[in-house]
Amino acid sequence: MEKSLNPAASRERMLAALAGLVVLGVLAWFTIDPSAVFHVHGFDNRYMGFEGRDVPVRWLPILFFGLFGLRIVSANLRARFEESKEAQRLM
Repeated sequence: MEKSLNPAASRERMLAALAGLVVLGVLAWFTIDPSAVFHVHGFDNRYMGFEGRDVPVRWLPILFFGLFGLRIVSANLRARFEESKEAQRLM
């Protein structure tokens, strides 16, 4: 199997990036105080409403890193799909 010209299609690079995000997530989890919260004030209009609530700060980096991980995986899958489509076109 020949090496891909597109670096986004590399499975090793994807796994290294995801491992980096996991390390950053673990570091964020253990360095943020569990009692730290953002207070979100209540919101109410005709269609929806919610009371004021506290959002734990500890979960926010996990959410962001998860979204970055989703982006990395989708970019890798797209690059591998385009590469296989190009290979089939050349045959």
